[in-house]
Amino acid sequence: MNHSKLALIALLAVSLASCKRDDDEDPAPTPTPATTGTVKLSFTFMNGSAPYDINTTVQDGAGHNVRFSDLKFYTSDFHLTDDADVEVAEYHEVVLLADASATSNEFTLGTMSPAHVHEAHISLGLDATLNHADPTLAEYPLNVPGMHWSWNPAAGYKFLLMEGHVDGNNDGDFEDAEDVAITYHCATDALLREAHVHIHAEVTAGSTVTMAAGVDVAKIISGLDFLTTPMAMGGEPANITAMDSLAVAIDEL
Repeated sequence: MNHSKLALIALLAVSLASCKRDDDEDPAPTPTPATTGTVKLSFTFMNGSAPYDINTTVQDGAGHNVRFSDLKFYTSDFHLTDDADVEVAEYHEVVLLADASATSNEFTLGTMSPAHVHEAHISLGLDATLNHADPTLAEYPLNVPGMHWSWNPAAGYKFLLMEGHVDGNNDGDFEDAEDVAITYHCATDALLREAHVHIHAEVTAGSTVTMAAGVDVAKIISGLDFLTTPMAMGGEPANITAMDSLAVAIDEL
């Protein structure tokens, strides 16, 4: 037998041995089935039934035209319940900052076991521990400039911030001397509120579910007269009214 035939036979033997080794190797492990689903929460700012963005003109409770340059609020300590009001998930450590000027207000809360969600219980503001923590050591969104009363640390964070202008002469613009600047910084532990939001969602294993909530800006300012009270800081009566209104302004979209 010549050398070329011997070489061919040797090559075939090596190939067969290699195939045999491949066949003897363990099969790829079967992926572990998912046992939880991912839950997200989105806020959509509205003006009644119409879409709202930061350039929208709205009316306060006295009928004055208002345009905000900044409107944002903290939410935290989320609890989800089913139709029987039994808690099916909680996200105590999650803090979100809803911002009317942001391009998106969709946030991930975390994961949960499969269940039907009927209602979300949402704290508006921060509990006392978070409210009095050092913002310079905090992560987003608790380190956002302007959302903490740095000049009065005892007041903590601004749970709800509204800034803009009210049309003082009712001429349709916000650039005249008669137009008044608005500054509402709602703060202090006593202003912590809770919203009960009806959000129907079916969370299954391996799924990602986004619960959609609307934020009606018209309701937030429905009890306010910005021309009479253009500034309210901390826990003044107008701040209390604004936080009470925020609690009923959030609901299923």
